[in-house]
Order: sequence, then structure tokens, then C-alpha cells
Amino acid sequence: MSRRPPRALSRRRLLQWGSGLAAAPALAALAPRAARADGPPARRVVFFHWPQGVVLPDFVPAAAGPDFALPPILAPLAPHRGRLLGLSGIDNVQLDWNTVGNAHQNGNYTLYSARPFAAQDAARITAGGPTVDQLLATRLSADTPFPRLDFAVGGASAAGVYQPTEGAFFFYGPGDPVAYFNDPSVALLRIFGDQTLSPADAWAQRARRSAVLDGVLRGFDLAARGLDAADRARLQAHAEKVSALERRISGGVGACTPPDLGGLPPFDVEQDDDLSAFALNDVLVSALSCDLTRVATLHFANGHDHDFPWLWAENGGPIVDRTRFDTWHAVVHADPQPGMSLVYRWYIEVLADLLDRLATTDGPDGLPLLDSTLVVALSEFSSGRHWTNGLNALLLGATGAAPTGRWLACGDGGVDALLAAGGYHRSGATTNQLWVSVLQALGGDDATFGHSPAEIPEGPLPGFFS
Repeated sequence: MSRRPPRALSRRRLLQWGSGLAAAPALAALAPRAARADGPPARRVVFFHWPQGVVLPDFVPAAAGPDFALPPILAPLAPHRGRLLGLSGIDNVQLDWNTVGNAHQNGNYTLYSARPFAAQDAARITAGGPTVDQLLATRLSADTPFPRLDFAVGGASAAGVYQPTEGAFFFYGPGDPVAYFNDPSVALLRIFGDQTLSPADAWAQRARRSAVLDGVLRGFDLAARGLDAADRARLQAHAEKVSALERRISGGVGACTPPDLGGLPPFDVEQDDDLSAFALNDVLVSALSCDLTRVATLHFANGHDHDFPWLWAENGGPIVDRTRFDTWHAVVHADPQPGMSLVYRWYIEVLADLLDRLATTDGPDGLPLLDSTLVVALSEFSSGRHWTNGLNALLLGATGAAPTGRWLACGDGGVDALLAAGGYHRSGATTNQLWVSVLQALGGDDATFGHSPAEIPEGPLPGFFS
């Protein structure tokens, strides 16, 4: 990859375009407030995922409970501390049922599915089912133009879309990973339509596209007559996606006002994460505000190698010392190393910006989106050493009946026990319970999620709703 010198571009300067600067005065007036313990279920959810774990001592508070202090990595969340429910000590135990795969495959494909691989075959490793976000899309977004919207910061771009061949996290179902918008301008056009067209031209364009898709569906019906049951089921799954696309095209986006990205300078969507991340936040929040979807994901795709040049000045030099490490991946394996916490803190700065926008943008009901949106933020590893025990999660905004303004250490043990055991300490709390907690915070009555044999406790995380 090409490596460029750092640029003098700060987050404050970035926020001078788009809606970020306009939101600043309103944010200053926001007082941190905890959600009521009997609050209503969230109506929207955003999954915010960063790769390669954290530096544990700089991320997990020294003491749990309501009086926790934000460690250095989490400092950008200070304005939203009262809306935060922090969780630590969550184990991904699905790896116990896998007999193949490396640490990344085991961590990535099981985190949100809470299932072992679909088949224990090293040549066909994939998630064992739909991920929790997809289940929520079927529940929350059935009547919206888009069942879900997915965004990636960086990553290889094909016409503004990032389709992971490896390293996927979110899945419609086994072998069916989600594709992401990673070009903000393309996302704007695909989600909100071409704003330069007249209403008549926009209607005609939608009609033409809908007619094409209708022909595709008729072709599916004819093709299905000669297929066996398994192939018909796969074809039906594709047909359902085409039908959903046809409904979105024929319905348009109404009078919704898209964000204005006109002040964004030219940049490389594959590498300039410091520009694309905040622009994608703007598109994501605008889509929620217009009720175009109620489920969204934001994922950082440059997890294997990146130079993070916008952090060099603060670090006093390159984040990745190329005389010692060939990739960012090699750096995190050697956790802790100088500069690592700056990268993880930058991810949290992007999360804080997302929260800022949700707090200062009204939803369809005229109230701030953060009052009705649950934001779930986490990584697949607890440490850059690729540990899948002791995971940490941040829940912010509308957490339903779960009180916020506190840190919950799940199960027994903590960071010290995890470090002493080299990542092998088990707390007794699982990702299955985490996703049950999230489903219940969003109004579900689920007792289990994913692969839940007798050895995995049912129900939500103990203490989550108390």
C-alpha cells in the first residue's frame, strides 16, 4: 500500500463541512442524563464495529458501577457518559464448537451470529446463520424503504461498495455476508436518489428500474421449476432481495432531505478514513431521521493494515514502525505498543461524533434520534492479541429498561484475571446473553439467541436490567 506523510487535518476542521459544525452549539447545551430504568424499548439500532480489540488497561475502567471513570480511550464519550452502559468480561464461547479456522475467522464469523461455523470444513468457513442485526432488521424495518443500511470506513471499493471476501462480520445468513457502502457520495445517491432530477424524471426512472426487476423476478419463477428443493430455496432467497429492492425503487424516498456533502474535499475512499468516517456518519443519521431504515451498521474495514497518518503528529511519529512491524495487524499482536491507544481512541471519536449527530438530529417523531436509538459498539477481540474472552461492549442511547450511566463487569474476574491467564480466563457471561439483552432492549421477549446448548446460560446478562 502507498504510505503518505501525515496531513494537518483535525476532527474540528473536518466538522466544518456538513452538519457537524451546526450541531456544536446544541451539543454544548446537552446535559448528561441517564435513561430511566423503565424506559420504552428502542425503535432503532446501530451496530458500530471496530477491529482488532483494545488496549485493555486504557479501555476498561478500574472500578465498575455508577462511579466509573472513563479511561483514556473512552475519553471522547464524556458528553454521553450518562447515556452509556459499559460492559466487560463477555466471552465468545462459540469457538468451543469449531474444529477449524484461525483466530480471525473464529472471532469474526461467530461474534454477531453467536453460532459456530455452518460447516466444520476448512474450505467452506462461514457464519452459521444470520447475525443479530439481520434478525432486528426483519423485526424493526419491515415497513421502511431499506430493511437495513450498511457502511464501511475504508476497504477495497467497487463502484462505491465494499464487499468483503474475508473478514466479514454481518451476515444475512450462512455464506451470505453483507456488502457495505464505503463511498459517502455513492451512498448518498443510492439511498436518497439523484437530487438533480425533476419529480417527473425521478418517477420515470423508478418506473423503468422497477420494470427491469419485475422481469428478473419472472425469470426466477421460470428457473425454479427445474430445480431441486435446496436450489429453489437459494433462488427464493435471492428473489426476496430483488423484491425488496423493487419496493424501495417504486416507493422512492418522498420529501426527505438528504445531507449536504458539498464541502467535502476530494479523497480516497479506500484509505482516507479520517474523511470518510464522519461523512458516512452524516449519511447514516440522515437515513435514520428520514425513517428510510431503522437498522444500520458502521464497520472499519482497514483492520489489517493502515498507517493512520492523521494521528502521526500526536504520536510523535508513524503509528506503525515499519522498521519493526510490516503491518498494523502485527502491531496489535504485540499489544501494547506506542500509538495503539491513539488508534482505538480515534475509533471512539468517530463513535462520539455519531452520538453527537443522533443527539442533535430529530427523528420522524420530532424528538432527538438518540432518545429512540440504541447504539451497540464493540470489537471481535478483547485485546489485540486476538483474545475472544473478556470482550467489551458499549451500549448508548435508548437502552430500554436497562439503566445507563454505569459500567457492568459481567461474570467473575476482570481485566487482571484475563491478563494473568493470557486471555484464557472465562467469566461465565457470554455473547449469547449479550445479544439476548440487546433483543430485549429493543422490545423482544427472546430468552436465547444463536447456538444455545445447555452449557450456555439463557436470558440476558445478569445485572443488565437492574
